[in-house]
Parts: sequence; structure tokens; C-alpha cells
Amino acid sequence: MRRFALTLTIVVLLGCVSNRALSASDEAKVREYSAAAVTLSDFSMKIVGYYEAQKLSVPKEFDTKQFFDVLEKIYPDQSRVKHIQESYKVSVRPLDGGFYSVMLCDPKTDVKIMEDLSCHLNRVEIRSWEKNAGAQCVFESNWKPYCE
Repeated sequence: MRRFALTLTIVVLLGCVSNRALSASDEAKVREYSAAAVTLSDFSMKIVGYYEAQKLSVPKEFDTKQFFDVLEKIYPDQSRVKHIQESYKVSVRPLDGGFYSVMLCDPKTDVKIMEDLSCHLNRVEIRSWEKNAGAQCVFESNWKPYCE
């Protein structure tokens, strides 16, 4: 009986320790992804402002290269640009109405983390890490409702 009680206690303690480690890891990811979402929102404000200052819309052929080219010209904190570039698989596409979409995916697992549609400059519209943890790294096809 004592051996069973000791074994059960050890199993419970190990379970608590492993759950605590997972929670700390998940918490770190939430902090990282939340910071990346704030950065993407700031990028959107700067990029949209850059084109509006020239009385232009985001180009119809806007892509990942142009996204980073503009940021390298205008963004004041290049370390944030480099961090996004180096930490995530980044894809950019133009959208109707002068908007664009930037998607961040995990470079190792190819899981979609978030997609910013640039239509709300104060937030990232699709936060896959919160609601759809195993989302495929593909652009949202039905994006218009997110911009209403």
C-alpha cells in the first residue's frame, strides 16, 4: 500500500511539473506572438502612411520583397524588421481596395501564426495562435468580413 501511495505521489508531482513547464512555454509563445502582432500593426500604419503621403494606394503587385523594401526605407527600428524577417516565414499579397495581407508562419512547422490584413491599423485581424493552433500556412480566402 505504501509503495502504491509513493508511486501515485511521484506520478502526480511529475504531472504537475510537466504541466507547469508547458504553461511557461505557452506563456512565452503568447508573449512573443503578441509582440509580433503589435509590430505588424505598426508596420501597417507606416506602410499605409508611406503610400498615402504620396497620394498612392498600396500597389496591386505588392509582395514580400516590396513589403521589406518599404520597411527598410521608412521604419525607424530596423531591429524589429530583422526580427520578423528572421523569426518567421513571411508572405505578403495585395488585396482589393488598396489593402495588403502579411502572414507569419512558423518556419519549422509551417503552421500559420497570424495574418494582418492592413484594414484595421490598430490590430491584427487573424490571430491563428489563439483560435486555430494548427492552421495551415495559407492566406485567408474569405478576408473581406475581417475588414468590415
